[in-house]
Amino acid sequence: MVLITCVFASDELNIDNLFKKQIGLRSITSFSLLSTGNANSYSLYPNLSIGGDPTIWNDTKQGFLNQTFIYTIIPQFDILVSGGGSYARAEYTNFFTNEYSSKNRIGFDSLWLGFIYTADSIADLIPQLSFQTAIVQREKAINQTKNFYLKSQSLQVSLRGYSDPVVYSIYTGFAYNQVRQFKIFKIEYGNSIYVGGDLSIILSPKITLDLGAEQRFQTEQKINGYQNSELRSIPTLSLGSTYSINADTAISVSANFGGSSAAPDSVFGLSLWRKF
Repeated sequence: MVLITCVFASDELNIDNLFKKQIGLRSITSFSLLSTGNANSYSLYPNLSIGGDPTIWNDTKQGFLNQTFIYTIIPQFDILVSGGGSYARAEYTNFFTNEYSSKNRIGFDSLWLGFIYTADSIADLIPQLSFQTAIVQREKAINQTKNFYLKSQSLQVSLRGYSDPVVYSIYTGFAYNQVRQFKIFKIEYGNSIYVGGDLSIILSPKITLDLGAEQRFQTEQKINGYQNSELRSIPTLSLGSTYSINADTAISVSANFGGSSAAPDSVFGLSLWRKF
């Protein structure tokens, strides 16, 4: 959803320039708080997915900080680089003492490189293709932490349009994960396919009301060749608002709610968009 919106969100918000593209650099700084209420841990970038650590947690609370830079070479083509880290508090019941315990982790998560291609409009709809690959991902399984290179890719296609005072988009995508080989575990996280839509209602030249819905399916996870999870259905609904501080800076808040036991209970986000 960020990839669809961020190219235009740093401009002052009105119908005339929501679709304008400008040569140069844009920055998106995002902070998110996630609460699971289930046994999973998650990653948020480039899209929501369930992690592969085989530990079964009672609950996990995660904070994510992500920095994305998008450089428009020509109006149809953007290069993007995104990196981030997180803090996670994973809670569990100690098998030996039966006490409620927790483990904390803070550090670098991943660095991604990709592009966005925007085609000419078709029947008042603007097609857009985005592709990203993980340059490096730092992941943990039980007590081992390891870096993986070029192991994940993400592809998304969207159609955007507007009808005053509404800007809307529909999109679909695929996330691919290669096998991770740890010291004693070979983990196949599973791949994802998803479809969703966004709707932004322009309330004034500076404020929008943002709505979204997405249905994601993540295939079964395997550890050392043995399946240890089912096909996961991860539906989510989102509500937020974007405020244009000036022609170069915008800020947005969002709340994302899960619609199944596999989805996180909630994700609250704050993003700062800056055009240079």
